[in-house]
Amino acid sequence: MAGRKVIKFFGFYILQADEVAVTLSLGKFSGVAGPGLGFAFPLIKQVYKTSSSLQTIDLPDQQIVISGNIGITISGNLNFRVGDAGKALLSVNDYRYTVQRLALTTISDVLSTKTIEEVRTDKMKIADEIEKIVAEAAVKWGLTDVDIRLTDARMDEQLLRAMMRETEAKKEASAAQIRADADRDVAESFAEAATTLSGSPGALTLKVLQALSDLSNSKSTVVIPLPWDLLQGGAKGLVEQSGQAVAAPKASSEIEGPPNAQLKYETDRTIAVCPICNAQYNVTEAMGNMRYDRMPEVPGIQIRCKQCEGIFTLPGSEEA
Repeated sequence: MAGRKVIKFFGFYILQADEVAVTLSLGKFSGVAGPGLGFAFPLIKQVYKTSSSLQTIDLPDQQIVISGNIGITISGNLNFRVGDAGKALLSVNDYRYTVQRLALTTISDVLSTKTIEEVRTDKMKIADEIEKIVAEAAVKWGLTDVDIRLTDARMDEQLLRAMMRETEAKKEASAAQIRADADRDVAESFAEAATTLSGSPGALTLKVLQALSDLSNSKSTVVIPLPWDLLQGGAKGLVEQSGQAVAAPKASSEIEGPPNAQLKYETDRTIAVCPICNAQYNVTEAMGNMRYDRMPEVPGIQIRCKQCEGIFTLPGSEEA
């Protein structure tokens, strides 16, 4: 019996407002006593009391293997009230211990069928499912107002880090997919716009003018206006429409080349002095040998200075 025996003085006893008691006459249940002053014949009647207020039991941490062979540590608390003192004190040896063991066993049975995502997101729903099972059994022991709450569900640290990495990888993959879809949509829009503009010269002209207008708003940008015909057809189209002649490109002999080097003639060699940095080179073999030329399109032989990286012309090599 989980109840405590009341203290009597000449057969009289007092029960507090949050207490309820059962009376036994010669060991046989004879009734329930409420708060206040009571009388029981000594040696004939025994009175055992218990609390009638809401009682709370902290459920100890327990290891549970849920669906997917994942181990978690679960904790919670159990609230109940003694509704029928006769059943609570006489039908079970210790109603607090009994209802606690029932709650722990039910939690283990229910959670073993759940996934880790359900445990993390639906604790209230799972607690209600457990509470319903415990309440149906507890009413037979005179217990009412059963309430179960799961306060914490912890996983192994290594498993938790692995799940976090998996979640992060999924989010990164989703972000990459979204960016790829956005790039595809933009490319399709640009392709459609290009097709539309290519079929409408007037629209393309307006687009170019709009771009020039936007550029002209910037103080650091210089806009040079050019005839639209020049942009469309080049210099040839402009000549055909205006009737003016365009000067022919310069001949290769008229192209201005790099500066000439100063030559120094010695007994068995010719020395060229770079006009840029005054570096001296033996150019005896290079004179008249086109394979040393760095600018074939320019008359003469052009040599690159190894010191300043400038290019100069060997005087007298134009006729070579």
